[in-house]
Amino acid sequence: MHILIRDKRTGNEEWMPLEAAAEVMELDATEIEWALEEFGECESVDHIAIEPE
Repeated sequence: MHILIRDKRTGNEEWMPLEAAAEVMELDATEIEWALEEFGECESVDHIAIEPE
């Protein structure tokens, strides 16, 4: 699965695999998957994950 990650500081967006997004967001991949399914997004301190592909 690829997800769109937005940097909250710069607004830059990048599509990346779930595992890479988990590293960038410093969250577990299963937490990100769950939040995307439940809420349509997943937010960390510096990033937000949206739009699973």
